[in-house]
Amino acid sequence: MSRKDFAEDWVPYRDALLTRYPKLTEKDLQDADGSTAELARLIGAHQGITAGEAQQELHEFLSGPMPADAYADPTHDDAAVMDSGDYVPAGEDPLADDRRFGDDNDVENPVGRDR
Repeated sequence: MSRKDFAEDWVPYRDALLTRYPKLTEKDLQDADGSTAELARLIGAHQGITAGEAQQELHEFLSGPMPADAYADPTHDDAAVMDSGDYVPAGEDPLADDRRFGDDNDVENPVGRDR
């Protein structure tokens, strides 16, 4: 994730940031309003480290995997759909017919019933 992306839509990262930096408050995040420099300054003040060290930590956090809340945010739907192709094995058509599994004509028993 780039700093620009974070600056434009930091709200889905709220829970992950509060978990990673428990001394941060909601007010701190609102005051920073997506500014990584301001957020790093606040993190540094709370953690007792320099703003530069906090900036480095924050950039490492933002370059890592996207938190589930951010990934599941509705504004990310198009990207999530595009990424879903990564989970389809090579050579498989996701819209292909499943007849090759041989159970399309078998009636399934309702859960908990023998017949």
